[in-house]
Amino acid sequence: MIITELSISDSMKSGFQIWKKYFQKIIVVGLIVYIPTQICIELISTLLDNTLSLDENPERLRLVTNIYNLIRYLIGSVGLLAILNFIINKLENENEEELTTKEILLTGLNKWPTFIGVGFIAGLKILGYTILLIIPGIYKSVRLSFIDCIVATNNNNFKDECDESEELVKDNWWNVFGFLLLMFLLQFLLEILFAIPLFYFSDSQIISILLGVSVSLLETYFIVVRASYFFKIKQLKTEYIRAIESIPENGKIKTPTA
Repeated sequence: MIITELSISDSMKSGFQIWKKYFQKIIVVGLIVYIPTQICIELISTLLDNTLSLDENPERLRLVTNIYNLIRYLIGSVGLLAILNFIINKLENENEEELTTKEILLTGLNKWPTFIGVGFIAGLKILGYTILLIIPGIYKSVRLSFIDCIVATNNNNFKDECDESEELVKDNWWNVFGFLLLMFLLQFLLEILFAIPLFYFSDSQIISILLGVSVSLLETYFIVVRASYFFKIKQLKTEYIRAIESIPENGKIKTPTA
């Protein structure tokens, strides 16, 4: 019997409750990861400002933006994996002994090399589909959207994270697409909101670091929502498989006899 329902609003509500419950540990993990990330971005920003004329060359500005995003991806993914692993494991095993902040971070570090490798493979697959047409690229990127959650919780070295993500999303593509689109828009609005003060304090590196870290810490809420949604879609898949397996081979339900 299938009882789990995919609901974005439910995932956001439950995600907020979970975020509040484990707020202290999530924020500590975030501070340890995102402060060095933002400092690296500011140092590289200063270096590039002194060597490149960004205002005169849009191509260079695009290059710099890509460098910033790469730094966030490479360093920030440690925090992403750590938080995803911690939250999903708590959802799956509520009575399990709670990990310390150090253990949560070490889990993220241990999962990091696999995530970078799997992310590279997934990127190549998405690029291959995008070269054909934009729409196939979008379709493939949605199918591969949960590789971070799978890497974060995968204790089986022989599992193919890309294939598992595709299998999870296969029958719920539109639901997942709607979820990802909403999360993107909400995060974009949050970043726009915090970008406004930068126009007034653009020369202050300290304020820039503080704003960047603040945005990243608030975005940990979306990581928790993502974990909650992944947990539900995984539950739904398990219930569906059990429902299929419970159907007799002849396709008829046996009725009890007196």
